[in-house]
Amino acid sequence: MILRPGVIRSAARSSGAQAFGTPRYFSVQTIRRQEVRDAYILSASRTPTAKFNGSFLTVSAPQLGAVAIKSALEKSKVPVEKVTDVYMGNVLQGSIGQAPARQAVIFSGLPKTVEAITINKVCASGLKAVVFAAQNIQLGLSDVQIAGGMENMSQVPYYVPRASNLPPFGHIKMEDGLIKDGLTDAYDQFHMGICAETTAKKHNISREAQDEYAIQSYERAQAAWKNKAFADEITPVTVKSRKGDTVIDTDEGYLDIKLEKVPTLKPAFIRDGTGTVTAANSSTLNDGASALVLGSKEIAKEFGAGSRVLAKICSSSDAAVDPVDFPVAPAKAVPIALERAGITKDQVAVWEFNEAFAAVIKANEKILGLQGANVNPLGGAISLGHALGSSGSRILTTLLHQLKPGEYGKFLGGIRDILIALDGEGLRDWLKVEPPLPQEYLDLAAELKSSYRDDDAIEKLVESSLPEDDNVPEGQGTSWFGFNAFIKDYLQYWRDVGFEDLLGAHQLLTALTNSCATALNNPTYGTIMLQTSISLCSSFSTLSMTLNKRPDLTSKLAALHSGDDEQKSFIEITAEIMQKFFTACLTDRSSPRFAPPTGKKLGIYVFANKTLKLLTMNNRSYLATQLLTNLMAKSPPLSYYPASQRVTFLYFLGRFHFNHSLYWRAAQCFQEAYLQTPAHFQKHRCIILTYLIAANLTMGRLPSQYLLQRPEAQSMARCYSQFSSAIRKGNYIAFQNTIKQHEDWLRSKGYPLFITLQWRIRPLIWRSLSRRTFLLTYTPDEEGDSRKAAVLKLADFQTVLTYIQRRLEGYLPAGPAPKPRNPGNVNTYLLKAVSNSAGPPAKDSTLAPPPGGIKMLMPDEGVLTGNMQISDHHVENMVMSLIGQDLLHGYIAHTQGAFAIMGTKQKGSAVAAGWPNAYEIIEGRSTEREIPGWVRDES
Repeated sequence: MILRPGVIRSAARSSGAQAFGTPRYFSVQTIRRQEVRDAYILSASRTPTAKFNGSFLTVSAPQLGAVAIKSALEKSKVPVEKVTDVYMGNVLQGSIGQAPARQAVIFSGLPKTVEAITINKVCASGLKAVVFAAQNIQLGLSDVQIAGGMENMSQVPYYVPRASNLPPFGHIKMEDGLIKDGLTDAYDQFHMGICAETTAKKHNISREAQDEYAIQSYERAQAAWKNKAFADEITPVTVKSRKGDTVIDTDEGYLDIKLEKVPTLKPAFIRDGTGTVTAANSSTLNDGASALVLGSKEIAKEFGAGSRVLAKICSSSDAAVDPVDFPVAPAKAVPIALERAGITKDQVAVWEFNEAFAAVIKANEKILGLQGANVNPLGGAISLGHALGSSGSRILTTLLHQLKPGEYGKFLGGIRDILIALDGEGLRDWLKVEPPLPQEYLDLAAELKSSYRDDDAIEKLVESSLPEDDNVPEGQGTSWFGFNAFIKDYLQYWRDVGFEDLLGAHQLLTALTNSCATALNNPTYGTIMLQTSISLCSSFSTLSMTLNKRPDLTSKLAALHSGDDEQKSFIEITAEIMQKFFTACLTDRSSPRFAPPTGKKLGIYVFANKTLKLLTMNNRSYLATQLLTNLMAKSPPLSYYPASQRVTFLYFLGRFHFNHSLYWRAAQCFQEAYLQTPAHFQKHRCIILTYLIAANLTMGRLPSQYLLQRPEAQSMARCYSQFSSAIRKGNYIAFQNTIKQHEDWLRSKGYPLFITLQWRIRPLIWRSLSRRTFLLTYTPDEEGDSRKAAVLKLADFQTVLTYIQRRLEGYLPAGPAPKPRNPGNVNTYLLKAVSNSAGPPAKDSTLAPPPGGIKMLMPDEGVLTGNMQISDHHVENMVMSLIGQDLLHGYIAHTQGAFAIMGTKQKGSAVAAGWPNAYEIIEGRSTEREIPGWVRDES
């Protein structure tokens, strides 16, 4: 079985193969077809391996299996209800009871509806169980499986023939079930040790070589336990007895050796002077269990993020040889597994073989050319124990806990496998660049710092590990020059990066991101870089936004580029690089423009959104003009892309137009983004609605109470209802109070929003204020001459504006306010303004100067600006401005000093004629057929 991470070999004494002819279907319905899926290992756990007649003497194999299953499932964090099948290897089943695997399932607490299958393939039983479980997932028959093995060799009974087979007279012979069913060749009736002796002779494996290997196995196991190498894979077993409970949490037997005595032991199987296999260089008899949780890619994504052993199963293989030659079966299985995985033996980091005899390891090393390879680095069955049914899954469990993320060989060898498989998501998950990080990436950085200080050394390493293949099979990939350059930069990044030095990290990440953009441009294999590019740009953008908020670092950046003709900020540098990714996707030719996008075109709006967000959130949206122009020229319609990308793009496109005072365009974008966002995404709808209402306010479209009562509008309802009331009534003082009351909230939503609401809705307030003034001051012509236009006297409007300015400066009412004629329709201060003098203080004025003196206003607080007094020229310009914007309909009658209303007869009233609906006027002027940046379907 080939894993990423990891490689493991299965030594099978025999296997059968079935050949299936062309299938015949008798149903008239079309059969269900689906692609072969990937299978992943999410967790692995094993019990300690106890000695023969040791601590587990009273614990059955299914009970040991139950402990391993329960531990593995807890580690995986997969809900128990998702498990459908359990495969458990078990060789010596005599006297255990019916269906050992099912016993293990029930003892572990799994539902009784979970199917269980017991596998017997001798030493390979546990590993074959994993293969069966993986195949169920690969074929789409299940999403979660548990597989492993279990054995209690101490409890194997002795056999006595049944009464019908007993002799009528004489002795009865008892047979050891352990020897008969576990250790004896069924064909020639000799011990497995004879097979090891035969292999040693065929391949010239000396006694000394076998003893040296056995000693090495014990030394490695002892060192591994000393260094707590098995801490993550071992689950303790509680053994109950009359004396109480005993917790077993350590392998037994790895210390039971006198290394100096190993060469002195007599051969155990051939004692004619030619034997080489001894008890010391053979595996021991043991009890134990192991289990693994396997899942589909979707399950791995959901539950495997924090897994210590998360691995993808890349391939597996079986090999059948003459039973006497079973020790070298791995040498036949290994090349098949490697070929299926598409890798070479040189790319394998760790090898785990079942260490039944030292001769097994030495012979396979010799045949496969693995001398000096990393074989069983933590010891094996000789020192750690050999519980038959669990052996295969035990070495897999140990292997998984040794490997680093993404590793089935050297780090670069794993990348080569990803390229061959064209696994873009796998490449993205592999190439991490920012904390938090698993320890393995820190170890990678340390190794690069210590061994690859020279850039040329890294380049040679990359070139030798990632060769460019000329004849690439269809459906596979290979490296290319731009990709190798990117990987070189990636390794240099990890060698040199220090996350406490943000500016240095940014410079390294800038180089790496540029290199990634170049690799993405490859027309043949560049698509595999898409997911990595997206992930890398996210990290790059986040770091740039962080740095942009650090004046101390921005000044250092300026100093670094002090000699450049054009100095750029962090945001400008980042946006410029991200537009390279955008351009690479936009110019991809994998599909026609007006067709569902494929290949790199799938990333167009991902990078457009990232760039727009970066520029918008940092007040650099003007730099996005070229990006939007390119979209209009070459992009597929926005409707072809996922809803999340559509909504995000429309929101930031709206922000772009909003920032450029193009409020009708902005409102159209926000409106569509709001409508396309599901109601339960309240946070997203709130963000969009904040700007949608603001854009509409600038055009005189006020939000309804129904809209402001929606859940997503609660945070803004009070603010926008007060703005609406001020616009509707022309209440400038209420408008200013609203600005002050909600200033912190408005600024938190972005400076453009605050500035827009502070200045852009003032014309609407002036418009409403002029209408109020007209209603309170206009007297129809007594002669009833319909030819005379209704007028608003500019002097009256000036009086109103002056009154408001004085109130803003702190003037106070000198006496009780007169009662308005129509309390429901009239602002009290309007009536006071036209009924009393608002000019210089006089005896009949209703305003008194403030006791502490006139308040000094900020430029944005006065009617015009600050404490500027309002003259007749100001009023005339204000009215002319409103006429020019079509917010008033009429003309200035200079001789009368009035605003004359046109079209009263046609409209039926002077108010309807002189003050047309503001939103209808503004929308009527917006005759654009398309909004720049928004690519719609071809019509």
